[in-house]
Amino acid sequence: MVAEDFLQDPQIRGWAWTLLTFESLRALRHEPSAVQTAIRVANDLSVGEIAASPVARNALILLRQAIERVGLPLTATGNLSRAGVAEMCKLIEWPDYDQADAFRFNKVINEPDFLPLHVVRQLAQAATLVRAQRGKLVATPLGKSILAM
Repeated sequence: MVAEDFLQDPQIRGWAWTLLTFESLRALRHEPSAVQTAIRVANDLSVGEIAASPVARNALILLRQAIERVGLPLTATGNLSRAGVAEMCKLIEWPDYDQADAFRFNKVINEPDFLPLHVVRQLAQAATLVRAQRGKLVATPLGKSILAM
């Protein structure tokens, strides 16, 4: 469940307000259920359910790119480079996310500007599927094993 003051956090306000509607905030404030599926975390999903997940699909894209390119270049702050973000913008798809609209005020796109990529990269890194190594984002042995399945 999301705390009432969720949108008061300065780090959250920096990006969440552009994607969070009043209804989606209300959905996040209630316990998940069969009907209320704002966020669902499970370890018993079928192949079809996993394939339908934007997070899972895009995490696999990120993993494939990290492996095929022998790492994705990172900035000094640990985000993907602008060139890497530009390439990933062509590959990542997110339901109801209009890239043109999201980027209309940006001359250059940094990773945090492209929220679907930023969230997926953060989750993949937290799940130890990828890690920063010598200035690149590389797939870990666990990440490589997921693609081998």
